[in-house]
Amino acid sequence: MSGPQDNADGATGGAPSRGRHFGFLLLPGFSHYSFAAALEPLRSANILMRRDHFSWSLIGAGGAQVRASNGLSLGVDHDVAEASGFDHVIVLAASDVVTSDTGRIEAFLRFHHRQGGHIGAVSSGVMVLARTGLLDERDCAAHWEDTPRLRTAFPRINVTENIFVLDRRLATCAGGAAGAHMMLAILEREIGPGLARDVASRMVIDRIRDGEDELNMQPHIRYGTWNRKILKAIAIMNQNISEPLPMRDIAASAHASVRQLERLFRKELNLSPDRFYRHIRLSRARQLLRYSEHSLGEIAMICGFGTTRAMKDNYEAFFGYAPRDERQAPAARATGGSPGGRGTVLHHVNAQY
Repeated sequence: MSGPQDNADGATGGAPSRGRHFGFLLLPGFSHYSFAAALEPLRSANILMRRDHFSWSLIGAGGAQVRASNGLSLGVDHDVAEASGFDHVIVLAASDVVTSDTGRIEAFLRFHHRQGGHIGAVSSGVMVLARTGLLDERDCAAHWEDTPRLRTAFPRINVTENIFVLDRRLATCAGGAAGAHMMLAILEREIGPGLARDVASRMVIDRIRDGEDELNMQPHIRYGTWNRKILKAIAIMNQNISEPLPMRDIAASAHASVRQLERLFRKELNLSPDRFYRHIRLSRARQLLRYSEHSLGEIAMICGFGTTRAMKDNYEAFFGYAPRDERQAPAARATGGSPGGRGTVLHHVNAQY
């Protein structure tokens, strides 16, 4: 499933005459969306340059095909044991890679980097790159599901809240649409800002996001309201999860009375401020139960419940099952919902723990 090979004779503009070959290293369960988002900027760049400056191949780690999380299988061109000749290697993996043996892949990435190659890691691919030691003492970006585990397992890595980070020959991103923005930044470095903007326009990307942009959705979109007092109150709630503030302090900081805040929350969100605050803390607890190694007691403290009993009572009342059940079978718990609904992520997803 290789992409087009470069024809250096057709070089145009100010781009380098030598083409760039990308290897997409796909591990089972990778996000097909993240893969497509990272690949498409290269294809669009070739179309706009009117030559095949960028080429790509797919790399696997055993087997002729790799199955994505959406059930689609892609044929690979190389096994990691014999893959070589890449300028860039982009790693994509599933969130359960934390339990997988990736020793061969880590050795391949270290060798590629020693040879002067570039490495990009998308979504849970960052977990694999972290294991190589190449990210030690560096900044990195990561998907919010992976953030707790990365900070616990790799304390020498500075896990930022950015959607992507470019650090010399290493690049990391949170996945999803962030992969396209990371690749646009790589294209800008390789061939200049003009063509990168044209690629974004062709992909109907109305704004090229900087690596400094944070993971979190714009508050008015996440919470479904433009009311400034509500959004200010929610921001304060998110900043004070481990030690919840009295509602009178939150209301004062939002330039409202407690009664006014009550009316606004019930009108806009159909919940009282107190219940919404509790749901934010439960949302954070759910993330930590699913994606961190913290004990139940530690999570109760981090999320402002104080004791495991208090967290258990609140958790069961909201989700309908115990925190321990969440940790044992998280995949069975996915539910949808409106801003106070059981499956909605209400907390600031990449906040420091």
